[in-house]
This record gives sequence, structure tokens and C-alpha cells, in this order.
Amino acid sequence: MNQYLIIFVTLAIAGAIAFAKKVEKPLFVAVLIILNLGLLIYHSYVLNSIPSEFADAISDIYLCIAMDFLWLLISFLAYLWIDDVTARKFNRKSYDNSLSWFWEKL
Repeated sequence: MNQYLIIFVTLAIAGAIAFAKKVEKPLFVAVLIILNLGLLIYHSYVLNSIPSEFADAISDIYLCIAMDFLWLLISFLAYLWIDDVTARKFNRKSYDNSLSWFWEKL
């Protein structure tokens, strides 16, 4: 995987999270979660279909899967964060309040 593509996707995810926080809509980050899950499923399928003779391609796909997991984790934590921000603003129950110690430090 090209390192410029990794940087671009990471910045795009960070930009989408910043936009979702600005408009206070956790739905945008939920879409990111679904897209990252789709990428993870796709890369897992590709890994399964590559013959074992192509070691370079297999290592590239493992890097893709690792980045998919990282982006999925970032998107999920951002969803919880933005959900908590909107719940506090509109005075309603948050989806999950188990990370409140972490959100208070942000």
C-alpha cells in the first residue's frame, strides 16, 4: 500500500470526524464505520484469494488490514465522542458513557 494513500485516507477520516463534530451529527461517523468495515471485509476477501506464492502481495494486504482496523477504531471512538457531545448539548442520554473519563480530558 502506498504511504501517500495511507496519509490521505487518514487525513480524510480526520476531516470527516472534524466536520461531524462541527455539525454535531454522529451519523457521518457512523457512515465511516460502515465504510471501514466494508474495506476490512474486502481486504480479507482479497487476502483469502491470493495464492501463497505471492509473499509481497500478502504482506501488503496485511498492512491494509492493519490500517483498516486502526481506522475502524478511530471511527468508533469518534462516534462515541460525537455522540457524547451531542447528548450533552441536547440534554439526552448518550449511547455509551463508559469512556467519560477519556472524553473529559479532550
